[in-house]
Amino acid sequence: MLFRRLRPRHLLSLCAVAVAIVSGRPALAQQPITTPILLTDPNFRDLAGIIPAAGGSGFADTTAHGGVMRAGVFYRSEALSMLSAADWATLSSLRIGLDIDLRTPAEINGPITVMAPNAGPDWVPAGARYVNINIFGSSGTPSTASVTTAAAAVSYMESLYQGFVTDPGQRAAFRDVLLTLAGDPSAAALYHCSAGKDRTGWTSMLLQSIAGVSPSTIMTAYLATNIYMAASNQTMLAQIYTAAGGGAAGNAAVAVAAPMFGVQTSYLQAGLDQVAAQYGSVYAYLMQGLGLSLADIYVLRAKMVYFASLPGQSGMTGNAAAGAALLGALQNSPLSGRYTSFNYYLQSAIDAGTLGGVETQVGGQVHADTAAFLTHQPLWIDSATAPYASGRDLRGGESRAWLSGLGGYLVSNGGSGVAKSTERSAGPLAGVTWRIDGQTSAFVGAGYQGASVSSAGGNADLDLAVATFGGRYGFTSLDVGPYLSARSTLTWAQDRVSRSLGGALGTATGSGSGGVVSGRVDVGNVVRLAPWTITPQLGLRATYVRLGGFGETGSELALAVERTERTLTSAIADLDIALDARAMAGWQLSPALTLGYERALSDPQLVSNASLYGYRIAQVSAFDSRNLLRAGLAVAARQNAATLRAGANAIIGDNASTGFDARLSLEVSF
Repeated sequence: MLFRRLRPRHLLSLCAVAVAIVSGRPALAQQPITTPILLTDPNFRDLAGIIPAAGGSGFADTTAHGGVMRAGVFYRSEALSMLSAADWATLSSLRIGLDIDLRTPAEINGPITVMAPNAGPDWVPAGARYVNINIFGSSGTPSTASVTTAAAAVSYMESLYQGFVTDPGQRAAFRDVLLTLAGDPSAAALYHCSAGKDRTGWTSMLLQSIAGVSPSTIMTAYLATNIYMAASNQTMLAQIYTAAGGGAAGNAAVAVAAPMFGVQTSYLQAGLDQVAAQYGSVYAYLMQGLGLSLADIYVLRAKMVYFASLPGQSGMTGNAAAGAALLGALQNSPLSGRYTSFNYYLQSAIDAGTLGGVETQVGGQVHADTAAFLTHQPLWIDSATAPYASGRDLRGGESRAWLSGLGGYLVSNGGSGVAKSTERSAGPLAGVTWRIDGQTSAFVGAGYQGASVSSAGGNADLDLAVATFGGRYGFTSLDVGPYLSARSTLTWAQDRVSRSLGGALGTATGSGSGGVVSGRVDVGNVVRLAPWTITPQLGLRATYVRLGGFGETGSELALAVERTERTLTSAIADLDIALDARAMAGWQLSPALTLGYERALSDPQLVSNASLYGYRIAQVSAFDSRNLLRAGLAVAARQNAATLRAGANAIIGDNASTGFDARLSLEVSF
């Protein structure tokens, strides 16, 4: 039978603050160990680290991969059967939701004796769930009848630890302990045996190994039991000395008992050597011996460890850096330390040393790119309606009905840490242009555009209903001389977003709606240099974009997307050069060259904002070109009242944005 301490207990001569730091709080740096010292449970401590007087640093231990242990998650202890009311109240204040008792029935129900001072049921902390997992699987502890010398006592303790590895029943019990800790949703949990040193010490070693604590730190924490229990052990050994009659007999009794009241390096090492001989490593013992899955191990590690910097994060910029920061912040969300796809992904990524590109996808850059597409969507409409906006080639009182099919394509490579964006759009636009008199014309049009925006693993499909109207006034005539024109575009948009997140995190989907209101005013001059007509033009455009917020579904990392609302202004300079019509095969052909430049007067880059579990993330659009150059060719073929037009423009932005638009139209004058 394992020896137990005698009462009374003595408070260690250490200062402590009764503050518990729960697992939900970010561990941005090593947390100080502020575990309260209990008079009636001096071996109670935080698994995260130990105080300087017990051989520790006084801060939470560091782990492999740059992690830091979280304080206030797992506590180790001796039995809670002899707690004072004050110590019970202190434990109850720590939000401990689970109490795992590793003792045998005899230890829990047996009478209090010199050798079993902790016998009796636990004083379970208020609100905690009590679970008994009997490690030895027997009614009592292993017999010590054959232990008659100090050497035999040491050998007994070493064989006890070897049994944690060789005994299938004990392995199954430790598996139950770890799985119970992994599956418990409480902010904090406590586990203990009788003295809190052997079964509890082995459990602690397993948890610390899962966390990635160094072997030397694990051993230091294990041996700290001798310091935490020094006063009470000294008292118990004195009582054993007296009970044996003192003198030589008393000294002999103390010599046998002392190795079993404390811990020695050889005890834990005997168990670890058995692990190496039988399984090769602690991880193999956990997975092959105990039957834990990698998901089980990852849940436990996430509960215990916070990684302030994720793989590659320090070198990231832009949207990727924001995505990595969100992934890091989610370590403190309900997705972490539980059996979730996110938890498995992140812990796997930490082991692999790479986030696997998820950092570029998690933030929803496609939402910013969709809003950016809408800001320059009026550019495509203006390009399509430009031949119908002047009314120059109509006679006074004459009208023209037109139907135009237009399409656009734009690729923006983005900057550092921003994924490439691709935009596509196409659809019909129909309308009527009137030449009211020699100086005035007007037009109106409506149509549909289907569009898609792709970036960072996401795709947005848009349905756009478009209305456009405008007019021109020639100060002397529409045919020649200076003029003033204005046009406006109204667009209603419905978007459906699908984002593949990678890392087995699924696909986030959602839909929203919004709109665009754009207005443009131009002044220009029609100059006739037969057979050329040259039209320079300067203008200003203002565009207001609004995309409503919505909630994504379908993935644990689905975002609550916030509303995007921006007003942008730009200055425009255009130059049209048209050649007079030439007859060819019964048609009148009119070629034209168009050059354009647009300068954004406000920041052209759009920002989308979203949140997940209260953590907000901002993403910028790949399109951020302040300067756009446009060059195009067009040709009109007229026969009687009918005109066919075809044209295309190449577009180049100053920040690696390139694209084109094209149009084909049919007009009928009447």
